[in-house]
Amino acid sequence: MPSSTSVLEQLTDILVRVVDCRADAVVPEATLRELGTDSLTIVEMAEELGRRFDVYLSDDTVDGLVTVQDAVDAVVDHDGATAPAAGGRVPTTLESPARPEHDEETVRRRRLAERLFFLFIFIGAGLGAVLGFGGSALVEATGIGAVDLPSISNPTTAPTPTPSATPTPEPTETTPARPNEPKPTIKVSKPQVAPGERFVIEGRYPSLGEGASLQVQVKDEGTDWDDFPIETTTRDGGRFKTELYTSRTGERQFRLLDKRSDKATPSVTVQIG
Repeated sequence: MPSSTSVLEQLTDILVRVVDCRADAVVPEATLRELGTDSLTIVEMAEELGRRFDVYLSDDTVDGLVTVQDAVDAVVDHDGATAPAAGGRVPTTLESPARPEHDEETVRRRRLAERLFFLFIFIGAGLGAVLGFGGSALVEATGIGAVDLPSISNPTTAPTPTPSATPTPEPTETTPARPNEPKPTIKVSKPQVAPGERFVIEGRYPSLGEGASLQVQVKDEGTDWDDFPIETTTRDGGRFKTELYTSRTGERQFRLLDKRSDKATPSVTVQIG
């Protein structure tokens, strides 16, 4: 399960975007209502928090969220609840600067869509029943049901299958690595930022080309590399660019890892605070 520190960082980012509160106001003892949330934004916050850590927060759990610490504990001590089969989370994008919309009109449209869905199911079930009764009546009227079909006799001996020869795989040659292949590059927009201030990491991973997925990793003094909850996709020529945010102070190192090859870019250092 994720650490309390990483959950608090992501929760701070979500609340800053959703209710436009100050980052330094998001402390464990603060209540969500004090930060400017209402019933709609609490649900939206819980959905986004669950999406970022790949967990499902049930309705009972969401209804019990009062403080920031409650929300952190709901993810760290997740009870294993899973989303309903017919349900689904509203997709969000971490790297998108736009704030999610939340109003009564959105909720009204969502409820209307659910009602239409169940109405279509009801109509489909009714049509299926009508067609089933009609088919039964047609069989009785034509007498097809009274036809005696001859029985199928089993063969006395089953044919012995002829084993097929397993083709011998042809040897393949391993493509040698290109010694002059350009190495990955990386740079940061600001070497020092305040807690809660956004900064950009960009660079190029030439050997990946376009459409490769890169995982952002972070390392603090005295610790190993750990996954930061952000991924980005390379563009033409292996170029990548992503926006980060963290409220944890101190000197932190960042890099991007290609999980398919387990190879990473060089690291950059950012002073937080």
